[in-house]
Amino acid sequence: MNFKKASHMATYNYHTQEKQWEEAEKVVVARALEEALNCRKCPLSITEATMKADIDQGNYITSSYPPFFPNANKRDENISPLDTNTPNNNLSHWKVINEAQRQQYYKIVEHSLDARLHEDASTDPDMAILFAHYQVDYHIRQHYLAYRGVLTLCRDASDMQTLRKWQWRMDMIDTIIASDGSHPVQPKVHRPTGWPKDENLEMLHQTHLWKKSWKVRQKRVEEVRARWAVIMEERRRQRERLLAKQASTLTVRLYFGGELCGLRELERKVYPAAGMRMGRTTQSSGF
Repeated sequence: MNFKKASHMATYNYHTQEKQWEEAEKVVVARALEEALNCRKCPLSITEATMKADIDQGNYITSSYPPFFPNANKRDENISPLDTNTPNNNLSHWKVINEAQRQQYYKIVEHSLDARLHEDASTDPDMAILFAHYQVDYHIRQHYLAYRGVLTLCRDASDMQTLRKWQWRMDMIDTIIASDGSHPVQPKVHRPTGWPKDENLEMLHQTHLWKKSWKVRQKRVEEVRARWAVIMEERRRQRERLLAKQASTLTVRLYFGGELCGLRELERKVYPAAGMRMGRTTQSSGF
């Protein structure tokens, strides 16, 4: 295979994988949207200050209407890209929403807006509308991150605590890098709680969803173990068949004029051991 053909194949495989990932991402976004629109159990504790923090950090896009969260998780930016897929930053739930879901979405926004105005009639109407959208979009994002967030890498509570400690260590290093560098050694302080840079309480809500889905996670682990048991058994049988084939065949090299001209596999036949049989000779011998 020449270089041009190999390059073409690599490009084709890359675009094929990209298309498959985009299709899979649409399925996840649609699933998260449907779950969030019908969810009444998530205890969301967010405020307008939370929304402003997300807007200032570029997490919530308000330059167009309706506003939206880009489906990108900044908390996994230090995870090896060789081991994880990168979500499509431009894919929001507005690209997969159907008409029934759109009506349901605006119904929930209207309910949130009425509750906000009833709570404080002096609030800015534009800010109240934006915050009503933010509440619904924030909820949808939490359900999306339940499938694509960094906590999906955690199998149990031990994994989650290890991840949290690692993020605090990375945050400490980032803080030193962002400073003047005059204090390369960070003094030991009190043991941190919660998650670093979690002003919008995203990781707090993600932890709640992660704990709530432990049954689904355990079921997934058991399914994977069952699949691996089938795979391991099949691999064992393949090895046994290969070993039996090697024991029953004999490879013969064919030479012509002193040069190897071919290989041929011959079936190995096993004959019974030679022994004395009853016949004329034995009978005439008096046996």
